[in-house]
Amino acid sequence: MKLFSALILALTALLLTHCEAPAPGENTTDAISVLEATRSKMLTTPTHHYRFTSAWDNRYSRSTWADSMDITYSWLPGSDLGFAFFAEGTGSSVLYDGKDELKIDHNKRKVIRTTAAEIGNNPDYFAHAMSFHGDPKSLPEPAAVDLVSDTIINGRKLYSYSQTTKSPAAGGPNTTYVYLLDPEQKVVDRIRKISHLGGDTSQVIDYFFTDYSFSEDLHEFGDADRHRSMAYREVSKAADKEERRSGLIKPGAQLHRADYTDINSKRQMLYGKSSKKTVIMFGFIGCSNCELAFREMKKKEFATRDDVELVYSSPVNDAAALKPYLEKKAFPFTSFGENSRMNDNFKVAGFPTFVLIDQKGTVEKVIGGYDSEVERMLF
Repeated sequence: MKLFSALILALTALLLTHCEAPAPGENTTDAISVLEATRSKMLTTPTHHYRFTSAWDNRYSRSTWADSMDITYSWLPGSDLGFAFFAEGTGSSVLYDGKDELKIDHNKRKVIRTTAAEIGNNPDYFAHAMSFHGDPKSLPEPAAVDLVSDTIINGRKLYSYSQTTKSPAAGGPNTTYVYLLDPEQKVVDRIRKISHLGGDTSQVIDYFFTDYSFSEDLHEFGDADRHRSMAYREVSKAADKEERRSGLIKPGAQLHRADYTDINSKRQMLYGKSSKKTVIMFGFIGCSNCELAFREMKKKEFATRDDVELVYSSPVNDAAALKPYLEKKAFPFTSFGENSRMNDNFKVAGFPTFVLIDQKGTVEKVIGGYDSEVERMLF
């Protein structure tokens, strides 16, 4: 988190101290030609490779997140969708050879195969893939650009193109995309996605692109790309779903462990220490529905019923991240991070999930999401 914050501060300082406004009345003809040339390069060169880094700043949930991966992409005539790619990250990778997709989990040493038929049943299958969240091939056509300008960042001249899309839903977020292009290399240097809700900025995502290489040859996607995972066990998408759902905590389950270490390194008992029942809220930083739950509970000043005790548990975030996050939420109860290993005994299908436990460790209710039933249980 410190590294991420330092990155954001450094980038902000860089933009503030090294950016110059375009000269008044400057002709945008050259900028348009750069946009057209860059679009053509990305959409017609048979194979390209680049390093992709994304930095997320969710203003609504006051959370940040960063990720990076190496992308190799080919326009593949023999592919079912016309392309193939390999996205290699630290803990996971994705290989699509034009037919099947392999999701490779390096932590679990597992490969999940989604067949061409399964992909074909969903025309938007890759639309929300992380590797395409910020896609340098998705540059707008010149006619769709709202604003063109030039700037200098760290001594490099870049052209900036802005495009705003309005949400079709009433009251929904509007999104502004800012594309920064390198006129010398004819590549995308950065894409910034800014989400607006009402008059507020709700989220800013920066996508940075480096280490480009282009080739007129088609990349042969296959075992050579996934040499790290050749010995991993392989399962189907359906089998993986069944594995993930097996072991989910259910009403009637009897817990056999009550003690866990909280974010303050103190041993806490989930049940059996008093006549109260316990409600565990499972969530994580950046979960939008968890934020809604926190907002509704905060409206009630977290004044829970006398016969229940509320605790929070994140299977994703460690104590160092949770402490400042929960302090900002004014959450007054005991909390547990991933370090507690509580998730080993409480597997939930989604977030937030609220689990009600009686004084003897029997699970009475498991409720996904925050609704009126959860409110009646807590307040």
